[in-house]
Amino acid sequence: MRMKVYAGTPSQSEESLCERCRHSTITRGRRLDEEIVRCEAIPMTRPLVITFPVASCTAYTDADLPSYSELFEKAWILKPHDGRRPAGFVRASDLPFEERVRLARDIDDDESR
Repeated sequence: MRMKVYAGTPSQSEESLCERCRHSTITRGRRLDEEIVRCEAIPMTRPLVITFPVASCTAYTDADLPSYSELFEKAWILKPHDGRRPAGFVRASDLPFEERVRLARDIDDDESR
């Protein structure tokens, strides 16, 4: 009879989280034991050198998923009617820089409430 134990000892056969993390830089040599993993998750400090396979990390960010700034650049912004043009959607990348900064600040303010 097989039993599943949750939050038990991590499997040794799984790959390290660093393999897919946005904050890691992995340098490999020709042999299997030649590997340097640098973690740059904490800004303004030197990168940490990781010497073991990571099973859990609070700073893990999947590199395959787009970042917040990449999503914002692709977003369509609903612009209200002003005197010059009718209401409609505009790409965030087509907005002037000052307006993009203002929108990002407004979104941050809404999320902090």
